[in-house]
Amino acid sequence: MKKLVPDPPAYLLALDVPAVTLATPPTPMDRDLLVSALTLTLVQTANVLIDSPPGLRRDAMGMSMRVMCAVLNAVMDHPGLKALENRSEVNE
Repeated sequence: MKKLVPDPPAYLLALDVPAVTLATPPTPMDRDLLVSALTLTLVQTANVLIDSPPGLRRDAMGMSMRVMCAVLNAVMDHPGLKALENRSEVNE
């Protein structure tokens, strides 16, 4: 019987991370909390990745880091967030 779903690739790092977009921008405070959490998680994951032997676990951690970076970029580059920040600067 032919498989309907192929096996995942042996090396997850070969996969491209899909584009990440946010429908609505987070508030500046929520953005700061999210950026802080993502950055801390990236640092901790990188430390574990460096101490891990080559293999699927290490590849999965690397792929997780790539996805977190894509989310981090989407949060920081959201055009609506820049508009919110500009509005709050004018009101101050």
